[in-house]
Parts: sequence; structure tokens; C-alpha cells
Amino acid sequence: MFKRVVWFGVGAAAGTVGTVWAERKVRSQIDRARPVNVADSARRAVRVALEEGRTAAREREIELRERYLSRGVVERPR
Repeated sequence: MFKRVVWFGVGAAAGTVGTVWAERKVRSQIDRARPVNVADSARRAVRVALEEGRTAAREREIELRERYLSRGVVERPR
């Protein structure tokens, strides 16, 4: 009989811990899905993408200018 009480207690504790963990996880996901947080995340992603695009365009322009200036095809910008 004592074994049953012990295992009942272990099961109840595990159930309580699992429920609390699941509730925290759900609340965290709900908070992340709020419109304000989604908009902030999208805004950050767009800024990063724009910066990466501008950097890549600058690097490519420098590369092309160096290639064509060495051939004498393009005049240097003033």
C-alpha cells in the first residue's frame, strides 16, 4: 500500500511540474505572437536585409570599377 502512495505522489509531482512548464511555454509563445512583437521582429529583419543588400551592392560596385578601370574601359568618377 505504501508503494502506491509513493508512486501516486511521484505521478502527481510530475504532472504538476509538466503542467507548470507547459503553461509557461504557452504564455511565452503567446507573448511572442503579439502584433507589437511581430511588427518589431519584421522591422528588424527588413533593416538587416537592407543593410546587407547595400553592403553587397557597394562591394560589387567596387569590384566592377576595379576590373574595368584596369582595362581602361570606364573613366574614374569625379
